[in-house]
Amino acid sequence: MVCTSKDKLPDKGDDKPYLFLAGSMDLDKVLSWRQEFINCFFETYHFLDPTNKLHGSLTNTQMKSHILWELEALELADIVVLNLLPKAKSPISLVELGLYSKSGKLIVICPENFYQKRYVKTLCEYYKVPLYSSLDIFIINLRKKHAKYFLKQNN
Repeated sequence: MVCTSKDKLPDKGDDKPYLFLAGSMDLDKVLSWRQEFINCFFETYHFLDPTNKLHGSLTNTQMKSHILWELEALELADIVVLNLLPKAKSPISLVELGLYSKSGKLIVICPENFYQKRYVKTLCEYYKVPLYSSLDIFIINLRKKHAKYFLKQNN
């Protein structure tokens, strides 16, 4: 299941974890990093995806609803994956980093050339937040974690 800010947040009903996809926007790509991640792990997680392609043109009321949906979705999530893209400024993502560093459910992906890498790295070290240098490396590690599941699916 993929739930976006246009959807009502679900009630947790099964054992499949809820994963919030936080981080930089890459709306100019045909396949966003979020969609790539969802495609890799669709059977393993429920996804909470805050992407809204009309984000810049939302009215104040619509923006408030979107922000409240994100805050509630972050609370609902079992895991928050925060992916920072190299050329993005990502001010909202940095707020989410600060909000969830102490939660125990945050995983951060931050490339070496991200403009605030030193800050992100120090924060992650201090709060013992897992930090990966690329989405590809994170996906490989997550697949290893779920290796039995993937082997079962491919047989």
